[in-house]
Amino acid sequence: MIAGPVAPTTAWKLGDKADDPVANYLADIFTLPASLAGLPCMSIPVGLGDTGLPVGLQLIGNYLQEASLLNLAHRFQQVTQHHLAKPEGV
Repeated sequence: MIAGPVAPTTAWKLGDKADDPVANYLADIFTLPASLAGLPCMSIPVGLGDTGLPVGLQLIGNYLQEASLLNLAHRFQQVTQHHLAKPEGV
């Protein structure tokens, strides 16, 4: 498995970058390589950033190893409480 960031920043407020195509492109910059390579990957929540909005961790597995990927994400969820964190105002 490879673990890395989902995006270069924390999540944005809804509509915050709607008119900024460069920011929208860069938000996906870390998720594109695995998709282009055909590798199974997923994003899991790992808490809230300084802005109080979610931060994600991308897990990338090997070809045809989706079960291992799902198992790792499940085990991570069992030992952390990040999936229960809620942004302010929600």
